[in-house]
Amino acid sequence: MCKQASYTKYQKRIIKFLNDLLGSEIPFKYERTQSNHLKVLIDGVPKPIYTGSTPSDCKSLNNFMADVKRELKASKVVLQSPLKSKDPVAIRQQKDSLSKLMQSCIKSCRTRIDVLKQREVEAVIANKSVDVIATLRDEVIKHSLSHALQGRKAIGYIKPREMRELEGMLSKHLAFMLPTLAFYSELISAKNKIKPVVMEEGKPERKLDLVAVSLQKKNDFARTSNSSASNDSKAIEPVALLNTQQSSAQELMSLSKANRVSLLRGVTKAQALELIEDIQQAMAMNREQDIDAVISMIQEKDLPLEMIISRMEAA
Repeated sequence: MCKQASYTKYQKRIIKFLNDLLGSEIPFKYERTQSNHLKVLIDGVPKPIYTGSTPSDCKSLNNFMADVKRELKASKVVLQSPLKSKDPVAIRQQKDSLSKLMQSCIKSCRTRIDVLKQREVEAVIANKSVDVIATLRDEVIKHSLSHALQGRKAIGYIKPREMRELEGMLSKHLAFMLPTLAFYSELISAKNKIKPVVMEEGKPERKLDLVAVSLQKKNDFARTSNSSASNDSKAIEPVALLNTQQSSAQELMSLSKANRVSLLRGVTKAQALELIEDIQQAMAMNREQDIDAVISMIQEKDLPLEMIISRMEAA
């Protein structure tokens, strides 16, 4: 999920509307599509809801709000009642404070959901077990609540029962925003199917990724076929041997599109999902590296953030 600063003003208004409407009771998540549209998923609503990056007319926001409420009503999702509570003023104020505290924790987790997901993927692969997920999410919940409480001194003492309710509510939101245990189980199964491959005689074994293993099998088949065919035959495109100095990803991209598609057809569904996940993770790591480089340049040149933000909004 992108950071809040990467969304348009219209999309930020949509996100604020969802926060105000759904509150801390109903989990939801959002992400930008390749066409720069906003894709919204709400717990209990069976299908995603889309909106554009900029309003097509002055009633776009109202139309989107009406669509969301219509889908909630059709899915029988119960919103918080706007009626005033009969509790004493002090109790109502405490409930309002706890609700604001929970919304702050949820927003904090939602803005760094990519980092949390990457952390879980790395922990599951390293431990080869999904049991570590519960521990990681408990740590995230306790850290988020502790950080939010430090910024809200006026809340005062929170009873153990109220704290358990807050932790359970935040756990529900994290479970909706992060991948399921079934996803991580398939990830572990796919990783276990990848075995080390010997590249050259006299050199130690090194682990190759899924694409490299499949590519080596394709190269063996191509060499066998070319040995029996004539030298001027061009039915099969020659494939170079894997070079230890060149990554398997670059070797794969050096093939033609038809050969890449033919090569990847032998990949199972679980392996394909894992490969897609690895590509997304690599893109996220590159994005984080680019962000760090930009931040370093801003700090080195002592550039004012206000001017940069104003230039980006004007662009």
